[in-house]
Amino acid sequence: MTIKINDSRAVPKGGRKIVTRSEAEEVGAFELARQWADRLSWPALDRTAADELAELACMSALARWLLRWQPIHIHRAVLAGADPAAVASALGSTNDGTFQCWHQWAARQRKSFIGGIAGVTADDYEAIVRAFATAGVTVSGQESQHG
Repeated sequence: MTIKINDSRAVPKGGRKIVTRSEAEEVGAFELARQWADRLSWPALDRTAADELAELACMSALARWLLRWQPIHIHRAVLAGADPAAVASALGSTNDGTFQCWHQWAARQRKSFIGGIAGVTADDYEAIVRAFATAGVTVSGQESQHG
């Protein structure tokens, strides 16, 4: 028996549980976090394969959302003045690993423009590169950012 608390959507209106990550991603990150944290929305006893698949799909989709957001928060933390070592510690990584996580995202954002504005400006990009360089991290083959 599944107990629903706080309008849990562990079983959608159609009555079928969401059992794939792609379906779960459509729910959205905040709803997934709410669902997964609401332990009463998941049966504790007599779990079926569908129960296990639904929880796995929820966890997998939520993890994917959170991983996509990590570089954004690395970016914001450094711009807010956090030391790269503190950012790496918060991420549970090394300075180099943290920089690489951010850099892969930032390189794409530098090429993405909305309304003529880059997702990551040259000034912000260079400020973060400098912060990590001060911490001993460099990008090999780094292209010129102003030209």
